[in-house]
Amino acid sequence: MTFPSAESSPSSTAAAKRCSAGQPGTAVPTWFVGATRLLLATFREIFDESAYWRFLKRHEMSSCPSAYAAFLREQEGIKARRPKCC
Repeated sequence: MTFPSAESSPSSTAAAKRCSAGQPGTAVPTWFVGATRLLLATFREIFDESAYWRFLKRHEMSSCPSAYAAFLREQEGIKARRPKCC
């Protein structure tokens, strides 16, 4: 008993044309791109990456170990001045 291959079935080729997800060169939905950018921006804020880049721009510095050390000192000073609750 032989079965028709999926490639020769007319319904499978039509389905493949309608659903091209995962195929190289297919467009990513704009809502997905927007959601991904929002998620990445949120992570950058949570992990202080955005704050570090703002620090570099504000002080007109390039990213290097000494600049990051200065950023950490500034962040520690800011956190120390915040009033503690309870």
